[in-house]
Amino acid sequence: MVTAQTPTNIAVIKYWGKRDEVRILPVNDSISVTLDPDHLCTVTTVAVSPAFDRDRMWLNGKVYFADRFSFIAIQRIELATTWICISFRM
Repeated sequence: MVTAQTPTNIAVIKYWGKRDEVRILPVNDSISVTLDPDHLCTVTTVAVSPAFDRDRMWLNGKVYFADRFSFIAIQRIELATTWICISFRM
């Protein structure tokens, strides 16, 4: 099981792609604001276990089953067990 806490970040001017794929340089500058993590942040916990009956995610208290989503990271590592993810704003 692993838990991460991150501050909320709001994009004011969005990133619109890459002008250089090799050096990963953006097409345009972007500006964002990171909020104080003591007042607004997201906490996410992920656990894996063969004891879980199916993959699922809780987002702010509402359950979503993984078959509704494309979890690219899980697909890339070809996880051979079930997992749960719990994420909420503080």
